[in-house]
Amino acid sequence: MKFLVIQKVKRGVPLEKWSRLLPLQFKYFEKLEAEGTLEVYYHLIGQQGSMLIVNADSDEKLSKFIGQDPLFFDLEREIYPLTTRQTHERQIRELLGQR
Repeated sequence: MKFLVIQKVKRGVPLEKWSRLLPLQFKYFEKLEAEGTLEVYYHLIGQQGSMLIVNADSDEKLSKFIGQDPLFFDLEREIYPLTTRQTHERQIRELLGQR
Protein backbone atom coordinates (compact mmCIF):
# COMPACT_ATOMS: atom_id res chain seq x y z
CA MET A 1 0.00 0.00 0.00
CA LYS A 2 1.20 3.50 -0.76
CA PHE A 3 1.09 6.47 1.59
CA LEU A 4 1.59 10.16 1.00
CA VAL A 5 3.66 11.65 3.82
CA ILE A 6 3.94 15.42 4.10
CA GLN A 7 6.43 16.50 6.72
CA LYS A 8 7.61 19.90 7.88
CA VAL A 9 10.19 20.95 10.44
CA LYS A 10 8.60 22.08 13.71
CA ARG A 11 9.06 25.71 14.64
CA GLY A 12 11.83 26.33 17.11
CA VAL A 13 14.11 23.44 16.14
CA PRO A 14 17.62 24.83 16.69
CA LEU A 15 19.55 25.25 13.45
CA GLU A 16 22.53 23.37 14.92
CA LYS A 17 20.37 20.32 15.68
CA TRP A 18 18.62 20.42 12.30
CA SER A 19 21.90 20.79 10.38
CA ARG A 20 23.33 17.79 12.28
CA LEU A 21 20.31 15.52 11.71
CA LEU A 22 19.45 16.43 8.12
CA PRO A 23 22.45 14.60 6.57
CA LEU A 24 21.48 11.53 8.63
CA GLN A 25 17.95 11.76 7.24
CA PHE A 26 19.31 11.94 3.68
CA LYS A 27 21.35 8.80 4.32
CA TYR A 28 18.29 7.07 5.83
CA PHE A 29 16.19 7.97 2.78
CA GLU A 30 18.89 6.70 0.39
CA LYS A 31 18.76 3.32 2.14
CA LEU A 32 14.96 3.21 1.91
CA GLU A 33 15.02 4.19 -1.77
CA ALA A 34 17.40 1.29 -2.47
CA GLU A 35 15.03 -1.07 -0.60
CA GLY A 36 12.00 0.21 -2.53
CA THR A 37 10.24 1.49 0.58
CA LEU A 38 10.66 5.15 -0.35
CA GLU A 39 9.31 5.57 -3.87
CA VAL A 40 9.37 9.36 -4.27
CA TYR A 41 10.88 12.26 -2.36
CA TYR A 42 10.32 15.93 -3.17
CA HIS A 43 11.47 18.94 -1.20
CA LEU A 44 8.71 21.51 -0.62
CA ILE A 45 10.35 24.73 -1.77
CA GLY A 46 10.20 27.46 0.86
CA GLN A 47 8.39 25.19 3.35
CA GLN A 48 11.24 23.51 5.24
CA GLY A 49 9.58 20.23 4.46
CA SER A 50 9.14 17.37 2.05
CA MET A 51 6.59 15.15 0.36
CA LEU A 52 7.17 11.41 0.23
CA ILE A 53 5.45 8.41 -1.32
CA VAL A 54 6.07 5.41 0.90
CA ASN A 55 5.40 1.73 0.12
CA ALA A 56 4.34 -0.10 3.27
CA ASP A 57 2.59 -3.49 3.42
CA SER A 58 1.48 -2.97 7.02
CA ASP A 59 0.97 -0.41 9.75
CA GLU A 60 4.06 -1.86 11.43
CA LYS A 61 6.23 -1.13 8.39
CA LEU A 62 4.85 2.41 8.08
CA SER A 63 5.40 3.01 11.80
CA LYS A 64 8.98 1.75 11.49
CA PHE A 65 9.61 4.03 8.48
CA ILE A 66 8.37 7.05 10.43
CA GLY A 67 9.85 6.12 13.81
CA GLN A 68 13.39 5.48 12.55
CA ASP A 69 13.66 8.83 10.76
CA PRO A 70 16.52 10.73 12.45
CA LEU A 71 14.26 13.82 12.48
CA PHE A 72 11.32 11.92 14.00
CA PHE A 73 10.91 14.21 17.02
CA ASP A 74 11.44 17.42 15.04
CA LEU A 75 8.91 17.01 12.23
CA GLU A 76 5.16 17.44 11.99
CA ARG A 77 3.59 14.92 9.60
CA GLU A 78 0.39 14.35 7.72
CA ILE A 79 -0.08 10.81 6.40
CA TYR A 80 -2.64 9.83 3.77
CA PRO A 81 -3.32 6.35 2.34
CA LEU A 82 -3.33 6.35 -1.46
CA THR A 83 -5.14 4.32 -4.09
CA THR A 84 -4.92 4.34 -7.87
CA ARG A 85 -7.44 6.11 -10.05
CA GLN A 86 -8.48 2.72 -11.46
CA THR A 87 -9.17 1.24 -8.03
CA HIS A 88 -11.08 4.35 -6.98
CA GLU A 89 -13.14 4.30 -10.20
CA ARG A 90 -13.96 0.59 -9.77
CA GLN A 91 -15.12 1.14 -6.20
CA ILE A 92 -17.31 4.10 -7.20
CA ARG A 93 -18.85 2.14 -10.09
CA GLU A 94 -19.63 -0.76 -7.72
CA LEU A 95 -21.13 1.64 -5.21
CA LEU A 96 -23.33 3.18 -7.91
CA GLY A 97 -24.28 -0.24 -9.32
CA GLN A 98 -22.47 0.33 -12.63
CA ARG A 99 -19.88 -1.80 -14.36
